[in-house]
Amino acid sequence: MCGPTVYDHSHMGHAKTYICFDIIRRLFTDYFGYNVKLCMNITDIDDKIIMRAKERNLDFGKISRDMETEFFKDCEALNIKLPTVITRVSEYVKEIVEYIEKIIGNGYAYASNGSVYFDVQKFAKDDNHTYAKLEPTSFGNLDLLAEGEGALTADGAK
Repeated sequence: MCGPTVYDHSHMGHAKTYICFDIIRRLFTDYFGYNVKLCMNITDIDDKIIMRAKERNLDFGKISRDMETEFFKDCEALNIKLPTVITRVSEYVKEIVEYIEKIIGNGYAYASNGSVYFDVQKFAKDDNHTYAKLEPTSFGNLDLLAEGEGALTADGAK
């Protein structure tokens, strides 16, 4: 499951998300008897973390570690079962870069101003894919796509 981006203290939105997921997990394990192995990914490197580190004149790794520790203390205080496995973005940078390079190579993403963006419109127009979110009947409707993706589409950036 997606874990937090550890650049600041946890908030009520985090609590709601992880409590709800904990309830579902406990239903699977305690009621249905499934053996659930929960893997949580922690985003321990990104722009927010780097900016916060610069604000506080600290190493971004220290902020990540401190906020991750605090997050798991908050989970324990809320009686949320901790994940079976924890992964961190910093442990998979090489694989993430390779994956993004494949998406760019396939023509579905492009670099601009030091960032990489997914080309939602190109993907939506490709007959080999159905990018219709949760409504298959809206496939190919670029107006709905622009409404949902906003400035991420060429038309939404008007």
